[in-house]
Amino acid sequence: MVNLALVYHLRRVFALGADGIGLAASIGPATYLVFCILLAPYTIHYRPRHLVQLSLAGMGFSVFLFVSTHTLVVAYIALALYGAFMSLLWPQIEGWFSRGKEGAGLNRVANAFNFSWSFGVGVSSYIAGLLVELSTTMPFYVSLLLFAVVYLIIFISSALVPGIRAVQSEHSDNKANAKVDQSTPLRFYAWAGIIALYSGMSVILTIFPLYAQDELGISESQTGLLLLIRGVATCLSFLALGRLEFWHFKKRYIFLVQILFALFCLLAAGFTSPIPYAFFFLVFGFLFAFAYDQSMFHGASGSINRSHRMIIHEVLLTIGTILGAVGGGYIYEKLSFSRLLLVVASSALVLVSIEMAIACVWRQRKQ
Repeated sequence: MVNLALVYHLRRVFALGADGIGLAASIGPATYLVFCILLAPYTIHYRPRHLVQLSLAGMGFSVFLFVSTHTLVVAYIALALYGAFMSLLWPQIEGWFSRGKEGAGLNRVANAFNFSWSFGVGVSSYIAGLLVELSTTMPFYVSLLLFAVVYLIIFISSALVPGIRAVQSEHSDNKANAKVDQSTPLRFYAWAGIIALYSGMSVILTIFPLYAQDELGISESQTGLLLLIRGVATCLSFLALGRLEFWHFKKRYIFLVQILFALFCLLAAGFTSPIPYAFFFLVFGFLFAFAYDQSMFHGASGSINRSHRMIIHEVLLTIGTILGAVGGGYIYEKLSFSRLLLVVASSALVLVSIEMAIACVWRQRKQ
C-alpha cells in the first residue's frame, strides 16, 4: 500500500517527475540494503520477534513523518528511516520460519509465507488505488493502523503461546545444535534471477502507474486493479509451487524463468492498451513467484545461517528494486515505457546468457 501511494503522493504533493519519483522511491530500498549488511553481524544475537516488533514501530514512525511533512528533505529522511527499520523485518521473519526445515518442509512453509505477503501486496495495491482517489495521504494512515494491529498480534501471541517466547536467537540455536553447512551452488543462479525479476517488479510498481496515468489515461483505481491481477497470479503460483517439487535443485528451471521473463517483456513493449497489460501482469505474477521461490529455497537449503542467507536474498532483490526504480524512471522520462521494457528484456537476456555460460564451464571442469 505504501509503495503505490508513494508514487502518487510524490507527484501531487512534491510535483516530482518520473526520474525524481524513481530516485525517491529508491531511497528506502537503498537504506534497507545498507542496514541489512551493516546489522547482519548483530541481529543473529537477538530473538526474531523482538526485532520484528522494533521494525514495525520504526516503520510506523517513518510513515507518519513522511505523510506529515511538505518539505522534500524531511520526506527523503523519512523514506531512509523506513528502509532502515524494514531491514529488521524481512530477513528475521524468513530466517525464523525456515529454521530447522529442509526439502519439502522448507518448500511448504516458505510458500505459505510467500502467499501471505504476496496476497497482502496484491490486495493493498488495489485498496491503495481506491484510497488515493480520495486522498494521497489516506493509504499511509491505513498503513499506520495495520502496523499497529500486527504489532499487537505479535505482542499478544508471544504472551499467550510459550513456543513463540521460547524461540532463541539464531546464534544460540546454532551453538546448541552444532549444525553442518550443506549449501547448494544453484543459489547463485537463482540470486541472479531475483535481481532481474525484481527490477521488473520495481518498474511495474513505480513506473507503470505513471505511464498508466500519462499515456493510457486510466484512473488510479484501474491501475490498482491491474496490479491486483499480478498479485493474484503471484499468490496462486505460490500455493501451487508449495505443493510441487519438480523444480527443486534443477538449474534448467531457473534459466527458463529468466528467459520467459525477457521474452514477455519484449512482447509487452508493443502494448498500447490496458487489456494486453492485464495479460502481461498475469504471466509476470507467475514468473515472479517462481523466481522468488527459487532464490529463497536454494538460498536457504542446507544453510545453517538462515538469517544471513535471507539477508543476501533481500539485498539482491533490493538491488533489483533500485535498478528498476532509478534506471526505469530515467529511461521512461527520457525515452518511453516501451523502450524501458526493451532495456529490461535485453538486460535479462544478457544476464541469463552469462549464467548459462558459467554453468557450462563449471560442468566441463567437473568432468
